Amino acid sequence: MAEVTETRHGFGDEARRTGSIGLVAVFKEGASTAPSCMRAIRSPCRLGRDEYVALRLDDGQASREHAEVAPADGGLWVTDLGSRNGTFIDGQKLTARVLAPIGSTLRCGKTLLRVVANVEAFSEHVHNPGDPLIGGPSLDPVRSTIAAIAKLPAAVLLEGETGTGKEKVAEALHIASGRTGSYVPLNCAAIPGELVEAELFGHTRGAFSGSSGARLGLFRAAEGGTLLLDEIGDLPMATQAKLLRVLDSGEVRPVGEDRPVHVTARVVAATNLGLDGLVANGKFRADLLHRIAAWRVKLPALRDRLEDVPALASHFLVGYPVSFTVEAMERMLSWTWPGNVRELRNAVQAAAARAVQDSSKQITPRHLPETVGTKAPEAPSAPQGGDEDAVLRARIETALALRAGNITHVARDLGFGRPWLYQTLRRLGIDPASYRKR
Repeated sequence: MAEVTETRHGFGDEARRTGSIGLVAVFKEGASTAPSCMRAIRSPCRLGRDEYVALRLDDGQASREHAEVAPADGGLWVTDLGSRNGTFIDGQKLTARVLAPIGSTLRCGKTLLRVVANVEAFSEHVHNPGDPLIGGPSLDPVRSTIAAIAKLPAAVLLEGETGTGKEKVAEALHIASGRTGSYVPLNCAAIPGELVEAELFGHTRGAFSGSSGARLGLFRAAEGGTLLLDEIGDLPMATQAKLLRVLDSGEVRPVGEDRPVHVTARVVAATNLGLDGLVANGKFRADLLHRIAAWRVKLPALRDRLEDVPALASHFLVGYPVSFTVEAMERMLSWTWPGNVRELRNAVQAAAARAVQDSSKQITPRHLPETVGTKAPEAPSAPQGGDEDAVLRARIETALALRAGNITHVARDLGFGRPWLYQTLRRLGIDPASYRKR
C-alpha cells in the first residue's frame, strides 16, 4: 500500500458558481418519474398547461394560465391567476402576491415545483438509470469523485451525518473500481472492543477464550476487494494503532499467529463524527486519520437536497401497490429529515403499510408519520454571495401573506419567538398590518 501523505477532497468541493434562480418540477401525482420541466426565471412569466405559457405543465388539474412568477431577491414572487384549484406555497394557499423563498415548494394542480438557487445545475445534470446513487445535481460532486478515484488504491474517508448513505457510496466505489474481490462492510460501533481485532485480522483456533475455530478475518475476506470500516471513529485506540500498521505495511497478523499475511484490500472508512475534532481531543490518532483520508468525500444531508425526496420515496415504494398523493408528497418536502435518507425510507414504508391496511391505492397525509411536516422547515441557505437578510425577509413576508398578518401564527410557522420576530420586523422595516385583510 503506497504511502499517501496528502489529504485530498472530492471533486466539486469548490464553491459552485452562482446560477439563476428558477423552478424545477420534482413530482406529479400519478407519474412514475418526475416531469422534465424547469426554467430560469429572469423576468415575469406564466406557468400552466397552455402551450403558449413560458413554463408548460403537463397536468390536467392545472389551469391553462395557472400562476405568474417573477424574480426577486432570495426567491420568486408568485401570483395566482384565478386558477380553479389554487396555487400553494409550502402547503398554504395563496390569497395575494407572495414571495416564495429559495427552497420552498410550489403546488399547481397535481404538480410540485421547487424554487432553486441554480437551475442550470439541474439542466446540466445527466440522469443515468443505472446510477446506484439516487438524486439529482446535489450528488454530482460525489459522482465525479467516485469516477475519478475508484480505480486508485488509496484509502477513502466518507463523511456525513447518520443516514446520508455512506454505505451506498462505498458500494458504488467498489463497483466502479473493477476490483475482483468482495465488498465487505463492518460497522465498527457494533463490535465489542475486545473482539474488533479478531474480527478485522482473524485468529487461530484457541487464540483466546471461546475461539473454538480459526477465523479468516475481514481484511483477508476482502482480499482484492474493498473493506468498509463504518463508524471508524468508534475504534479503540489500541486497534487504531494496529490498523495503522496494517495500512502502512500491507500485512495483517491474525491473533495467535506468528507470521503476517499480505493483504491487498482497499480500505474505505466512514464516519458521522468529526474525526479532526476527535484528533484534537486525543480520541483518534492523527497519523491514522492521515492514512485513511487520502481522499475525503462529504455527503450532503437530505435537508440540503430536498428536491431528491420524491425520487427516493419512489425507490423505497418498490414492491408496494400504492403511490403518493400530491398533498402527501408536499408534506414530505416540508420536513427537514433529521434522520436523513434512513428516516425517509422508514417513513415511506410505514406510510405504504398503513395505506395497504386501509385498502387505499394512494398514500395520503394521514398515512404519514405524525412528525412529518408538522413544523416549519429550516431556513434555506442564502445563494452563494447572496444576502442572508433577503432570504429571511422572503420567509417572513411569505408567512405574513399566507397568515394574513397574524403574528402568532407566523411565529409558530417559522419556529421563531414572538419578541424576536417583532424585533426582526422592525429591523427589516416590514409592517405586518399591511398583510391583514380589510
